[in-house]
Amino acid sequence: MTQNVVIMLGVALVAGGLGVWLLARLRGRATPQARYAHAMTGMMALALGIILAIFGIAQWSWGSA
Repeated sequence: MTQNVVIMLGVALVAGGLGVWLLARLRGRATPQARYAHAMTGMMALALGIILAIFGIAQWSWGSA
């Protein structure tokens, strides 16, 4: 596994974790504007994590073939 793949998967893990944390904060009491902001940024961060993980795994499999 190259350094680029490790960095990509690390960023994917951080972004995905941040997204899950932001979405988990939706259960608390907050204003509707705060809930909307947490939902929007949480979904974008989670999507970034998923997409980076897919590309990182693909790069890793291409390099090992």
